Amino acid sequence: MKAYSVKTLRLCRSGGIIVEGHFGREFSMHDLCSLLHGVAKCSEKLGVARFSHEGCDITIYRNGRVDVHGVASEEEAVEFINNIKVIVEDAFVD
Repeated sequence: MKAYSVKTLRLCRSGGIIVEGHFGREFSMHDLCSLLHGVAKCSEKLGVARFSHEGCDITIYRNGRVDVHGVASEEEAVEFINNIKVIVEDAFVD
């Protein structure tokens, strides 16, 4: 099984590809939005947070799904997801 169940979705309008992955755990949107305050556009009500990281756009959903826009490969997306997990892991629901 691939790390984070990543799969390529399609080409990204801004270049590269869009890769979808999944953390396998849900987020507390209140905690996620607090952690990403000032960095991300975040909506507790909609259950989504979006921000840029090293030239790529990242979208995180309440259910644990994460989309990485503008990466060159699935492997690069996994690296981004690994980096992001460290930042957002305190917002996972136990």
